Amino acid sequence: MTIADDARTASAKAPRRPRWPRTAVAVGSLVVAGAGLLASSELHSIPSQHATPQAQRAAMMGATLLLADDAPPPPTRSLLAVGAAPGAVAASSPFAGAFKGSPESRLIGIYRAIGQQQTDVALDAAAALTRDVPGFRLAQLVYADLLAARTGNIAGFGAAGAASASDPAVVAEIAELRDEAVQRLHALQERPPAGQVPAEFIMLPRLTHHAIAVDTTRSRLYLFENGPQGLRLVSDHYVSVGKQGVDKSTEGDQRTPLGVYFVSDRVGQGSLGETFGAGAMQLNYPNLLDQLHGRTGSGIYVHGVPFSTYSRPPKDSDGCVTLANDELVMLMNTVPIHDTPVIITRRIHWVSDNASRLRRAEILAAVNQWQSVRTRDDADALQGFYAPGAAPDVPAAPPSSPPQPTVVMIRGRRHVIPAPAVAPRDPVTFDNLSVMTWSDAKETMVVSFNERGTRSHRETSLRQYWERDASKWKIVAEGTVR
Repeated sequence: MTIADDARTASAKAPRRPRWPRTAVAVGSLVVAGAGLLASSELHSIPSQHATPQAQRAAMMGATLLLADDAPPPPTRSLLAVGAAPGAVAASSPFAGAFKGSPESRLIGIYRAIGQQQTDVALDAAAALTRDVPGFRLAQLVYADLLAARTGNIAGFGAAGAASASDPAVVAEIAELRDEAVQRLHALQERPPAGQVPAEFIMLPRLTHHAIAVDTTRSRLYLFENGPQGLRLVSDHYVSVGKQGVDKSTEGDQRTPLGVYFVSDRVGQGSLGETFGAGAMQLNYPNLLDQLHGRTGSGIYVHGVPFSTYSRPPKDSDGCVTLANDELVMLMNTVPIHDTPVIITRRIHWVSDNASRLRRAEILAAVNQWQSVRTRDDADALQGFYAPGAAPDVPAAPPSSPPQPTVVMIRGRRHVIPAPAVAPRDPVTFDNLSVMTWSDAKETMVVSFNERGTRSHRETSLRQYWERDASKWKIVAEGTVR
């Protein structure tokens, strides 16, 4: 009997819960089938709620979900059976999120429904999601599992497709979708602690309106807004990184670089080819620090995905960071080029403002000392801040123009006053200070600021890369930004 036949039969008699087979089914919910899923209906900005001990044990056992004929019927019935629209789910229902919002939040709503044994709601929501977003392969697989589970013809996640698949490529694709499901669900269950921000962001100037952090271990990109009260997490998104993982070192190694980067350009749809989807934001890889350490390669972007799909597996790019096209367009419309920092790290270190205050003060002290010496034009003292061979020939910004003779008129006669033998000092000031840290073999900080001459009115945007040598910070690379 088809679903349509079942719906017609059910509509002709008193509504009752369809009988799911008595079988242990590891449906698309994977490790959260019995994991006490979150009660709220949206993914973004949800506080972390931890699974119960019973749920954790279920996850360790493979997270199978017992769907028994004689189990107490849940207080719901199939929308397919009664011929209703998805909107029939009340807005107050904890499963309403399965039918609205972003594709990811809808998928999470389906997982919640499965975890609460609301399998009919999950089936209806999966049908609606695959209809609305046909390129969402993970949603397609969950829907197939749910359909197979309804007839008892399933043994586990992706078994609906894998049981008859002799092609290793099909088996590999299902494994990739399993990895994607795990990453998305971990993001749901391991939310960033409320009120905490990445420790890597030490200071951002007022003119930097947004910042991005990419946690490659969790396949997650976090977008922050920089306001009067500091950084605030506004959204987070599933992403894919390089096929060979992270820590890029050479051209063509299919790895995503780690470090502190900045959006350097924005490229519209079609300019880079179909692989890039709706567009791209280019990063300034390799930066001065990468070049210092011999890292090669180019063309690292945060970009979309081919329009034939909604998302890519966690490790599927040639080194870029990729995300769904609709979310990429949102980012491109939100963050400006040049000034938006993008930190790519294996794992973000979340800290409260109080916990990071002492570390911030220690780091800023080194920067403030450099700026103080630079203000005094003490070239010898300035050399002490640089690693051997790193100090520029002309410290920081170029000198002001050489002094010129002065022409004055006295009683109608023109007089030329010779230029002074020594140019007057051009006191400098600093603003728009940005400081971020990142750790690899050494602890690193990236410092950006504007230097202004008070007499010449010249302005230079500088970026410095510092490394901690033992207990002392040293500048290892420095250059103008643009």
